[in-house]
Amino acid sequence: MKHITIHNIPGFQEWREAARNALIRDIAPEQILWTTGQDLQVDLFNATRPGHEKQADAAEKDSFDRFLTKRPPRPVHVPQTFLKLCEMALCHQSQEKFSLCYRVLWRLANENKHLLNLKTDNDVLRLNALFKAVQRDAYKMTAFLRFRQITHNGTEHFIAWYEPEHYALELKLDFFKTRFKNMRWSILTPYRAAHWDTKCLTLEDNPDPSVYPREDNIEKYWRTYYANIFNPARPKKNAMLAQMPKKYWKNMPETDLIERMLMKSEARTREMLEKS
Repeated sequence: MKHITIHNIPGFQEWREAARNALIRDIAPEQILWTTGQDLQVDLFNATRPGHEKQADAAEKDSFDRFLTKRPPRPVHVPQTFLKLCEMALCHQSQEKFSLCYRVLWRLANENKHLLNLKTDNDVLRLNALFKAVQRDAYKMTAFLRFRQITHNGTEHFIAWYEPEHYALELKLDFFKTRFKNMRWSILTPYRAAHWDTKCLTLEDNPDPSVYPREDNIEKYWRTYYANIFNPARPKKNAMLAQMPKKYWKNMPETDLIERMLMKSEARTREMLEKS
């Protein structure tokens, strides 16, 4: 069994290189155990790996180098669509994502180069499901993220705290850079933060959430705006919750108005029915 650890998050480039090397060596999917850097932190024994394991790793690398010298790697051609699917799917929180992507890669190279066209194939179905889940999560970030204003080193700065379901932050950074290109902002998530100074974007792992202010002067404008666009005529609470789940409400200042506005809407509806 070959162990491959992906240390980076989300890890697409690292997985791509490791998967390519494994495919060159004709290592079947069932012969690989994919783990992450987080898995290693949980496994305390990995903090002090026995010397013979380290020697085995070095010997394996030497063996691989000799293998490539004797046998040039076969060209690996996969559809660009597959790489796009993997880049998005590997942002998912699923524990199976690395093994799933490699299994599909293996099958594309060894079984059927048109595998992705088989929409009822279990692996293809699962890969597309991961892709769509991350895509939805990334879209919700553009809809539900709210900035709060602070002063940093005498300069106006905007901070947002957002909790995505998956590792979706990097997928929408171009959107925020374009939309708020003249603002200095920071987007904090539990696993990573992005900082924009109007020119350069920097990333920071494991940011401190305490720097996010509890409130600011902008919130009253969000509440006023939301109250003005709220349509009390035909509120559909279930549909609203489907589009804007309650788990996002705690970081959205306007949501504390919703219950009150719904109650007023129901009262208005009853009043209209009684008068009709």
